[in-house]
Amino acid sequence: MNREIEIRLKLDKKSFLDLRRRVRKIARLKKKSREIDDYFTPFHRNFVKSKYPFEWLRIGKRGNQNLITYKHFYPEYADYHTHCDEFETKIDNADSLKKIFSALNFKKLITVDKKREVYNYKNEFEISLDEVKNLGYFLEVEAKKDFGGVKKTRKKIFEFAKKLGLDLSKEDKEISRGYPYLLMKKKGLIKI
Repeated sequence: MNREIEIRLKLDKKSFLDLRRRVRKIARLKKKSREIDDYFTPFHRNFVKSKYPFEWLRIGKRGNQNLITYKHFYPEYADYHTHCDEFETKIDNADSLKKIFSALNFKKLITVDKKREVYNYKNEFEISLDEVKNLGYFLEVEAKKDFGGVKKTRKKIFEFAKKLGLDLSKEDKEISRGYPYLLMKKKGLIKI
C-alpha cells in the first residue's frame, strides 16, 4: 500500500515493557533492527516552514539496506494527521544520494536513530515497538490492509489498540506527529 494509516503512542519504560510482553503473546516477531533516518528539505520548498509540516523526505538505513522515502500527510497544515501517502524505494548508495541532495541545495534537518521491534498480527496490523534516541519509548500500530477507507481503517486500529490494553481516551494519548517533528521541536528547531 502507498497509503500509511497508523497511530503512535508515547510510553514510559514500564508501560513499554509491559506492552511488549502482551504483544509477544499475540503477534509474530517479524524483525528487530536499528534504523537511522536522515531527514531533508529542498531549499525551494522548505518542508518545515509551515507550523505543522506535512511532508518529509528521508534517507534511511535498515541494516545493509538503504531506502529513500517521501511522505505526504493529510490533512495538510493540520496539527492532527489521519494518514499519509508513502513512496519508498531501495537505493544502492546513500552517501552518493546525500551528495546529490547537497548539490541540489537540499538541507539536512535531523537524524532519527531508533531501535525497533516489528510484530505482525494476523496480516492485519504491524506493531512497532520503538526506542528513539533522545525521545524515549513509543508504540506504532499500522494497518496492513484497507478496512474500507481511512476513517474505517483508523477505527479498526483503535479497536485493536483496545485489544492491546490501551485506552486512548484516557492515560494513553495518541501522538499525531512523527519522530523528526518531535526531535526538531525538542531541539528548538520548530517553534509553535
